[in-house]
Amino acid sequence: MSGRFLHLVALIGLAPTIAIATPPTRAEVIQIAEAFANYHWQPTARNVLHGPDRDGIIVQTPDSSTGNPDLWQPGQPSIGVPYKWGGFNSLETFERGIKAGKAAGDLYSDEKRRLGGKAVSASAVGIDCSGFISRCWKLNDKQSTGSLAALCVKLHSLAELRPGDVLNYDGGHVVLFAKWLDASQTRFLCYEANPSSRVRAAEHNAPEMIASGFVALRFRQIRE
Repeated sequence: MSGRFLHLVALIGLAPTIAIATPPTRAEVIQIAEAFANYHWQPTARNVLHGPDRDGIIVQTPDSSTGNPDLWQPGQPSIGVPYKWGGFNSLETFERGIKAGKAAGDLYSDEKRRLGGKAVSASAVGIDCSGFISRCWKLNDKQSTGSLAALCVKLHSLAELRPGDVLNYDGGHVVLFAKWLDASQTRFLCYEANPSSRVRAAEHNAPEMIASGFVALRFRQIRE
């Protein structure tokens, strides 16, 4: 089901469903997220690419040569599946791609956003923020931040957030809610495919995110 179709369905008020063999429970959603964030893999120099791929698409892998020592380094064990613009790899296909010498990730940029699907490299493996949510929800097809809302119900308050729900910015970023970190329900733990690095656990301020345009959503097919 295309993102354009889902957008049209949302406009006319219908609730689309996506074919899933077994819709995930909240616990399964978090387990999948943790598996991506804690995934151990071994990069090599073959997985580095800064420049055009074989199709002329510019790729910038999120490795330490970008100036961030926290990112993966060739020859050193790494944790967390790298961010890739347009990426929707499973852990299995990511590992196969790494061993085949594909680029490990492809960083977000304003140019990538402008080009959209034309900037997705077949020579890189990894996962982007909405691809990560699609995997966590066990969707058969990758969704975008623009199409996720059509699969969800909007939550009326932050107090309704439960593990497996998301905070989504249409056309921007999306994070997976895991749990509150304070009694005031301000700070929360999430899992996200960070556009400048990898899938990771992170802390965010929920009211600030809502004020900046994020919307709290619940996948319609999630099981308790």
